[in-house]
Amino acid sequence: MMQFGRDLQRAARRLVKSPGFALIAIGSLALGIGVTTAVFSLVNTVVLRPPAIESVGDVVDVFEAPEGSSLDPLSNPDFVDLKRGTRAVFSQVAGLRYAAAQIGSGGATAPSPVEVATGSYFPLVGLPAEAGRLLGPEDDLNPGGHPVVVVSYPYWRRALGGRPDVVGQPILVNGMSYTIVGVASARYRGNMPLLTPDLIAPMSMANQLDPGEADVLQSRYMHGMFVKARLKPGQALLAARAAVAAVAADLRQQRVGDWDGKDGFQLLPAKDVILFPGADGPVTMMAGLLLTVGALVLTVVCANLASFLLARGLDRKREIAVQLALGATRGRILSELLSESILLGLVGGAGGLLVALTLSRLLASADLPLPVPVALNLTFEAPVFIFATVVSLAAGILFGLVPALRASNPHLGLTIREESAGGGREGRFQFRHGLVVAQVAVSVVLLVGAGLFIRSLRAVQTVDPGFGHQPTGLLRLTFPPDRYPAASRLAAERLFAARLRELPAVITVGMIDNIHLNLINTQTTSVRDPASGASAEREWQGADFAVVDTGFFAAAGLPLVAGRDFNAADGPGARSMIINEALAKKLWPDQAAVGRRVLRDDDPYEIVGVARTAKIRSLGESPRSVVYVPLAQSPSMSMWFVAKAAPGSDAEALTAAMLGLVRRSDPNLIVLSSRSMARHLAVMMLPLRLGASLIAAMAALAVGLAAIGLYGSVSYAVARRTREMGIRLALGADAKAVIRLLMAGGFRLIAWGALIGTALTLLLTRLVSTLLFDVGAFDPLTIAVVLVALGAVAGIAIWLPARRVSRVAPTEALRSGG
Repeated sequence: MMQFGRDLQRAARRLVKSPGFALIAIGSLALGIGVTTAVFSLVNTVVLRPPAIESVGDVVDVFEAPEGSSLDPLSNPDFVDLKRGTRAVFSQVAGLRYAAAQIGSGGATAPSPVEVATGSYFPLVGLPAEAGRLLGPEDDLNPGGHPVVVVSYPYWRRALGGRPDVVGQPILVNGMSYTIVGVASARYRGNMPLLTPDLIAPMSMANQLDPGEADVLQSRYMHGMFVKARLKPGQALLAARAAVAAVAADLRQQRVGDWDGKDGFQLLPAKDVILFPGADGPVTMMAGLLLTVGALVLTVVCANLASFLLARGLDRKREIAVQLALGATRGRILSELLSESILLGLVGGAGGLLVALTLSRLLASADLPLPVPVALNLTFEAPVFIFATVVSLAAGILFGLVPALRASNPHLGLTIREESAGGGREGRFQFRHGLVVAQVAVSVVLLVGAGLFIRSLRAVQTVDPGFGHQPTGLLRLTFPPDRYPAASRLAAERLFAARLRELPAVITVGMIDNIHLNLINTQTTSVRDPASGASAEREWQGADFAVVDTGFFAAAGLPLVAGRDFNAADGPGARSMIINEALAKKLWPDQAAVGRRVLRDDDPYEIVGVARTAKIRSLGESPRSVVYVPLAQSPSMSMWFVAKAAPGSDAEALTAAMLGLVRRSDPNLIVLSSRSMARHLAVMMLPLRLGASLIAAMAALAVGLAAIGLYGSVSYAVARRTREMGIRLALGADAKAVIRLLMAGGFRLIAWGALIGTALTLLLTRLVSTLLFDVGAFDPLTIAVVLVALGAVAGIAIWLPARRVSRVAPTEALRSGG
């Protein structure tokens, strides 16, 4: 170790004497290691970090498994039945919902994420309170009667100054006073990665925190409860699955809510669930893709530096030959040479940590179009530092080993003669040629991957959501029940909508309780045609559900294709309904739907109109059935106000004007969301936008580094053939012919790299094809564009040094020792 320390000191002195090489090497490594470490930090936060639950191996997540559909969260009544029917196998069953709430009053424009948990949740998690107490079963007893909250540790430190005296203090949430009873553990970051809540409230307050048309605690159609259960000691997962299957069979037999067919429950180990089963596959695949891209960027960096070290080793050929002649062992020479590359790796790794920290902060501060703030807590924990250290050492050894082995070759004289004579001569494939081929191949893979994601993004941007084509502002308001009782709430909502219509550029205004493409909440119901001769079991149709007022369809730009809009005749005593085309085709494939009657939860409704089918949950979905009922029949204290402006208007300015009107009208109104329709729709494109941006940025970095490496490699090879080119020029060769000769060898390497890269691309893109949108894994246009662009960049990198040698005077070239 003492000898290795002395080697490092000598390596440092050599690098100081070569500042240009040292800066290029350390800078390249800092970029490569920094990008890879930043990606690992993100993946560690989202995917690798284990859930903050004590003895997580005994905990399972419970989901409802509708027949022929993806897994869903449970409703509260389903949770109650599940808990009651599984006492023999589970020691604890807990549920949690998400809500967006306004904390404080007078000026809040962004909602705060809130978890709404059963009293059994924190006992199951098993983490102690940082201060005060946590929620318990006593907070579940009286619906609406337990206005208490636990604040999360980050919110406590950020907004409350970390003061212990906050316990027992009031806090205003959605215009209602709650009492802070405790601070959650610093280890608790929420049920889902990135979605760290500000507050955790008891499930008994769910209707106050997420007000809507339906009672969250009573409706079986309000899915949104994420359920966890802890196995009793000695109980196997197989027994637990049998127990939940029995509960599901009983619910199907009773046919309560939307339980039908072969619906059931599914248990998954909590440690294996990242976000949600439907999203975990793409999240894991994207994480693997980003890590792979980071590794490929680092490979290009290592190939560059290996090429430079090869040239540097040959430049030290006489020094090394003398050392060998004087009796130095190959191991001693190898240790000395490797110490330089390892030192470069460690210093580059330190710079990489700074780069990674900068990139992480930029990503954390990015203004993402999300419905609630996301806490991108990319803290550099021990795993990140360990990863950066291992990568730095591995990179130092990787790019330094082969050059060190070649430079310490006992038959150095032969190696020197081969390199001197054949440094770039066609027909002799050398190691540095392999490095060039590898760099080009990696660049092809990265550029094609970036191109596929960019084309996917463009494809998803062309998808018609079915609404929101004109500049539109969105505002979600809650009218506090203490100031706006049920009898006067509808009038207050209509009055505010009328005031919005008076804003400049506003054409029309409408209301809906749950805007389409809303990631926070989904509402479902079921309908059937009572005149159908088929069995009721087969004819019940599940559908998404929304409450709207008369102006919604015009304001959202969602046209009616048949019938009429809601009007004054659709008052509280009427049973009117508008359905979309998808549901109409399911119920009456070849007949008109307007004027027919359907049963909704066994209540008869008349269909007065049919709306065009729009996207409801995602842009890539198949047509979904939707049911709309008039606001007058189902008043809600939380509504989305949709204001459509004239073409060419500034939607962001309109949204700001809508928010200002709220503050002037009643500062106590609860603002849960304020954004333009364009920003609302951008949420659906965010995964592809992020993927395309990150991969394109890393691909551009890799190509830039590869171009530098290619230029350096060709420059060195050309320099070693300067004498040969001088002889050719002296014998009458044309300068253009010399350029073509030198470029031919470079383009052969480019061709091999492009061929190998294309083959790897066809293999790797199939693995990530599920992340793409409306673009196949094999896209000839993208591959062709990449190859042409890369060929142009590589051609310039080859042409510049070749042109320089062709302009050297023959007499000067003949005097060259190259």
